[in-house]
Amino acid sequence: MIPLLLIGAAVLGACLVFGYSSFVVGFVLMVAGVVGLIAFMATPGAVLRPGEREAVIEERHYLGKHDDHRDYRH
Repeated sequence: MIPLLLIGAAVLGACLVFGYSSFVVGFVLMVAGVVGLIAFMATPGAVLRPGEREAVIEERHYLGKHDDHRDYRH
């Protein structure tokens, strides 16, 4: 929602400075789209895959007859 408000403000400002015409509106929208695309492509992904800047800790569960490790007296 905020980016749409910023694009609208940029279009309104450009129209106030250069006059209201379809060329000005289209040009400002095109420039805003290109800048937004560049910013999106430069942003690294938010979801990290295993092995990307994080440690993967493996957890194992052993099930069976002697799986109670709390009692060491056999």
